[in-house]
Amino acid sequence: SRQSPTGAHPTRRRKIMSNQVPFKSWLDLCVTPDGKSNSNGGSQPSHAHGSSDEVAMRLRKEARLHFEALSSSYSEVAAGVDLPSSPSKTSSVSQDISKASSTTPNGALAHLVSSLGPAFSPAANIDAKERALHCLMGSLEGCNNLTHGVRQAVGRFLVELCRPESGDNASDGEDNGDDVMDQPMDYVDAGNLTSEQVTQQLESMVQQKRSADKRSSKVTSTLAHDDARDAALVGLTASLHSHLELFPTQQSLDISQSPLTEAMGVVYQSMELRLELAMLGLRYRCQTEKSDPSNGDEMWGGAGAGYETTNPALNIEDGLSQLPRLKRSLCFNLLEGALDGLREDDLKLNNLQSQLQLQSHSSTQDASQCRPSSLLKSMSSFTSLVSSCMHGETDPRCILQLLHLLNKIQQTMLPIYGQNSNISSERVTEMDIDTLEVTFPSIEIFDAVAPYYPVQFTPPKNDPHGITRGMLQDALMAVLCEKGASYKSQITALQKDDGGHVEEKETMVILAGQMFLERLEPPKSLEYDPPSDGSESDTEDKVDAIQDLSSLLLQQPLSSQNGDSGVLGGKNALNVTRATPAFFSSLSSSLARVHETAVSSDKKSLASAIRKFSSSVAYALEPDTSSSKSTAPLWEAYVVDLLRHLTPALGSAPQGMHGRASTALFASMAAEGGLMTLNKVIDGCYPRFLGVLSLLDENDKCKETDEGESSPKSRMSTQKTRDEEKMAAAMRGIAALISSCRVALQKWQRDNEGVQLHPHPLRNYIASAIDKISIVLSESGVEHEVGSLSLAAIGALESVLTSADLSILEERDMASLEKSFSLMSCTALGGDGATVDDSSKRHEWKMACARVLGAVISVGLRQDKGTSNATTSSCGRMNNFARSLLPEVLASATSPLQGGPNLRITRYDWMVLAGACANSTSHVNEQIVSELLSSIMAELRTSGTDHRAAAMALSYVVHHGGPNVGTAFHSLSCPGPTPNDLLEALCKPLKRGPFEDSMVREKEVVTRQLQVGMSALQLPVSRAMDEEVANDAMRRAYSFLPFLIPVYECPSSISSCNNLVEFVDPIMPPLSEWDELKLCVGLPLLAAILNSSSQVYRLLESATLKTLRSMITYLAQFSISSDHDTHSRSAAASCLFSVVFHSNGDDERDGNVIQNLLKKVVSPALTNALDCLSKEVTDAATPRASGCLIETSKQSMQSTFSRVEDALSFLGLLGSAAACKGGPFSQTSDKIVSFLIRLACTGASQFPFSETTLQLVIPSEMEQKHPLLHTSSHAYILPASAFGSMLSVHNGGPFWRQRLTHKTLPVLLKALQSQAKSPDPPAMGTLTVVCHMICCLPVSLLGESNVKQILPTLIAGLVYFSKNTDVLTRTEMTSSKPTDLLSIILAALVKILRTSPEDVTKFVRIIIPSLLLLCSPTEPCERYIPKQLIVLQCLEIIAAHPQARNSMLREKDQVVAVLSAVVDHPSLIVRNAVVQARNVWYTLE
Repeated sequence: SRQSPTGAHPTRRRKIMSNQVPFKSWLDLCVTPDGKSNSNGGSQPSHAHGSSDEVAMRLRKEARLHFEALSSSYSEVAAGVDLPSSPSKTSSVSQDISKASSTTPNGALAHLVSSLGPAFSPAANIDAKERALHCLMGSLEGCNNLTHGVRQAVGRFLVELCRPESGDNASDGEDNGDDVMDQPMDYVDAGNLTSEQVTQQLESMVQQKRSADKRSSKVTSTLAHDDARDAALVGLTASLHSHLELFPTQQSLDISQSPLTEAMGVVYQSMELRLELAMLGLRYRCQTEKSDPSNGDEMWGGAGAGYETTNPALNIEDGLSQLPRLKRSLCFNLLEGALDGLREDDLKLNNLQSQLQLQSHSSTQDASQCRPSSLLKSMSSFTSLVSSCMHGETDPRCILQLLHLLNKIQQTMLPIYGQNSNISSERVTEMDIDTLEVTFPSIEIFDAVAPYYPVQFTPPKNDPHGITRGMLQDALMAVLCEKGASYKSQITALQKDDGGHVEEKETMVILAGQMFLERLEPPKSLEYDPPSDGSESDTEDKVDAIQDLSSLLLQQPLSSQNGDSGVLGGKNALNVTRATPAFFSSLSSSLARVHETAVSSDKKSLASAIRKFSSSVAYALEPDTSSSKSTAPLWEAYVVDLLRHLTPALGSAPQGMHGRASTALFASMAAEGGLMTLNKVIDGCYPRFLGVLSLLDENDKCKETDEGESSPKSRMSTQKTRDEEKMAAAMRGIAALISSCRVALQKWQRDNEGVQLHPHPLRNYIASAIDKISIVLSESGVEHEVGSLSLAAIGALESVLTSADLSILEERDMASLEKSFSLMSCTALGGDGATVDDSSKRHEWKMACARVLGAVISVGLRQDKGTSNATTSSCGRMNNFARSLLPEVLASATSPLQGGPNLRITRYDWMVLAGACANSTSHVNEQIVSELLSSIMAELRTSGTDHRAAAMALSYVVHHGGPNVGTAFHSLSCPGPTPNDLLEALCKPLKRGPFEDSMVREKEVVTRQLQVGMSALQLPVSRAMDEEVANDAMRRAYSFLPFLIPVYECPSSISSCNNLVEFVDPIMPPLSEWDELKLCVGLPLLAAILNSSSQVYRLLESATLKTLRSMITYLAQFSISSDHDTHSRSAAASCLFSVVFHSNGDDERDGNVIQNLLKKVVSPALTNALDCLSKEVTDAATPRASGCLIETSKQSMQSTFSRVEDALSFLGLLGSAAACKGGPFSQTSDKIVSFLIRLACTGASQFPFSETTLQLVIPSEMEQKHPLLHTSSHAYILPASAFGSMLSVHNGGPFWRQRLTHKTLPVLLKALQSQAKSPDPPAMGTLTVVCHMICCLPVSLLGESNVKQILPTLIAGLVYFSKNTDVLTRTEMTSSKPTDLLSIILAALVKILRTSPEDVTKFVRIIIPSLLLLCSPTEPCERYIPKQLIVLQCLEIIAAHPQARNSMLREKDQVVAVLSAVVDHPSLIVRNAVVQARNVWYTLE
């Protein structure tokens, strides 16, 4: 049996037909005034009564859901249809509507439009029309696929609805504005009126009221009609955004058997239709009643051919500007919807073309790929229309939307235009002449967006839209740079002249580039000003122009944006090929001029940006053999023309500003512009520089003649004729070109997997350069003349050695070089190798000689391993000279100075070694470091005079010789000296006498078990002698350690960490004086490694980490014990902090490690020390019988006080480690800081994780009145200082200080409130806590109110200390803590004066007298000088207090008088500070 006409099963057909039921109910809902359906029969939809807007939204939602279900059902039906044996031979547009069944989504949509016809009739009200439009809008949103015919019919219908209201309503509305002034009055003045007159006026008022109501209803009707137009516009947007369904009927359902050529024609018509509908919809929506044509039928063309307007004068700009921002945005959405549909059609068209090529078995189909001229014209008109929308737009939201739309147009349409250019040359003459003449309107786009450049938008405060200047700038640059558009570069660069010939025209790239150039170099006739808002300077504005040029020309295509080309844009940049040679010639000239101006005005950022950009453009333009299109003409216009224009100045006046700027620009282009640019620059510039240096040959001949005639007068005239500055500039230019060559070759090797370039670019010039350099250096060495030419020549020689290929040199060249090297060796290594009363030029000359000698060693020894270059005679001679020079340099570098050690002196022999290591291979580094290490060990075996020169040389080489020096040191192995041998040598005694057997035994493995027995006993000659020898060895080790620690701070020192841990671990805890010595050496070096980088613990071996964690307890006991050396204890504490902070062991997750240390190490030590201190303080109050006992008691007091200080400081270290580590350790740090604060403020506190309460000695009432004199008050400073040490740590996250402050402030403020009632001076503990918090914490963290509460304590402490300066200068004080407290008080005052001076305004008249007392103590001493300097700094700062000017003027005479008396201070630094402060006060007015 035959199938039904719909091609579906009858059951399925009935199921789909049941979906047509809502159409009648939707119509009833639209035309019913109250929004309720009144359809007879069937069930009514369950709509509740509501406003017109609510009903419209419900209809839209129902329609969308209905058509979405209908589309999915039709897809299922179409999937099960049996296709006919023979396909249809026709699939025209006219058949789409007639043959489409009403059960298909397209047929249902056509049926819906006809069903809703009564709602659009003239008799229907505006609400019915708006509801019907919303219903149609929802159906279009639910239909994702529309046929061309349905879209044409529906689109034409919606476009007509976008027209403005016409007829009587329009004419009535014309007088609305005039009637506004004739509003009826709401009262009648009955004074002096008869009753008839009053009645007459009342009737007139009623008549005016009726007229006003009528006009108001007409205005409301007009606004409602505009809403209907907007709804039609949104529906039209949905229809244009939907996909194209080519074969909706059963007869042509099989795409594989469909007529592809006719289908492509349908796609072309669909593309034109989308654009024409969008343009007409926008134009009609922007029309007003006055501009509406009386008849719109002439606006339409024939069906199937798209719509063409016959009124090109129709302009939308005026109407668009009158629309609100939201309605303008709807218009732009319509354009974007059409553009999205166009993109989908183009993808479908490309798919059909591919199928057609497969069927015809042809690789190219020019005819199919060529787009018709009508489509290109439509796209051009569409683009012009969108561009016109930009004119006069001021809202940033609409500007951003339009810029994104224009860039999307470029991405979509430019490839379509490009397909027409992808045809053979034979086809150009066969094509339609109109197709060739239609071009993309890039100029119109540029004209539309150019007024917005540069973007100067500043968003308002609290902007809810979030549009920034950067967003607008990026969108604008995307349009100007045609970002994302991939097309043939010639499609927009061709146009026909009057004679019919194809010629180049301006493109978007050229136009945008010229605009950017005008910003970079404004024409003299153009009065250009940088941004007027003051946000950018002229230099920054020009740098932005360079960045915009870079974005324009050097952007990469989408396929290569993830790659790294090495320079901006790279050789894959597309826009550089879219410009003309004339543009690049103009670009290079402008860049050169602006660069010269920037160099002359010292605008380094602008000059650097220009050089980088210029080099990148040259690299991008360099012709590539792999590219189908050569960029040689562009490269020649950019590089060759610039060389031709600028190089003459290099030969005539290289020392001038023009010559120097040109040299710098060419050097940069040679380094980064590619090999062709490098060779061209060298060939263009090098002969010019050599021509300038040819004066040396002439002068040399004149000199030989003068020597023969012995005419001094002639020699003087010859010397005057030499233009030294000119030749020095030429020599510097040669050096710059040689260095650029080295950079370019390194880049070449990096990009070509290490392949070296042959022949060398400098092959033809290097010999001439060496000849000129040798002449200059020989004269400088003989005549001892050091000028600009000599310095330039030696710099050029350094560049030659490090960059050129020396294998091409001849014997004569090498002989002259060796002669110059010998002269430099005498200069840099002669005498004591240091700068002593040398002038700046001599110093610069010696430094240059040292750098050259370092380069000689590195280059010469580089050929020492049997390389191919070593076989040539020149390289062999260089190697021999370097091998003979290195021992001489090492001997000079390791020899002590004649005047004794001086850490600040400059050693040129050290510079030679550093330069040799910086430029050489690892083999040379190992050789130099091994020799230095051997010298250090030889110095350790000697005794007597100071022999630290080798260690100082090693430290200098590590600092200045590059990272390979540290790697070479830590990778040394046997049979040469190793770092382990250095450790052993540092731990040996100065003399090997009776202790030889003992030291041999020290080399045995030491375990933690103390050996017992008669065989293990050792009876030294004298215990005191043993300790003395160990102390001497320790002092010698400490003299070497400052120069060895930098070697262990380099990143490569991690390889030595394992050996150091193995060295330290067996001797913890130390059992003898020699163990102490080893720890004094090993612990500082281990601390240097552990604290060098946060990456150390990620690279260490697991066994080493486990050993470090096992050493935690021993390190803690060693650090807190006073029986060991102070420096080694400090290093052990540093190691402990690093291990605890970085370690992630399982036993630390709950903070058990720190808690165990608190219980087992800190608590016993602190308890014992506090008990001893209490006993010492009590005994000190008892009268002594003799002076000897008093002296003994003082020493005991100091020792006990130090023990308490050490225990509390170690507690602060554990607390800071816990605070920085965070997490579960935060609670541990909270308990530690609470203990320290309470102990400092109250004198008693409970020890963390313990029930024990520790207490300081409570001062008596007399001691509280003068706390500086009594040790009991000094003890309160110790816990406060430990708290300050916690705040001073820089590790950890950003919030742990905030947490500690939150825990601390309540306790501190409570103590300050209780102490404020006492007339005594502030307690030492609370005063110290206040000062540390002010110094270490920002004011914002403390809070302004809290600062004001703690500030009086600071001022009171300042006053108290100023009245007792005599106590601070005494030498018999038990502790230095009170003196240190004064430094902290002054530091806190400096910070307050700098950060918040308004808080101390009311204390100014108290602060100034106190500072004057502090700056002039009664008994000045050397250790008080740092305090005086801080006091003078406070006086200088407070003189500029903005809110206490009157107080300053009242105190001026007194301050000047006191400072004048201090001018005669013995210390020079104090005198200078006094003079500076006095001048500030003296000039106050």
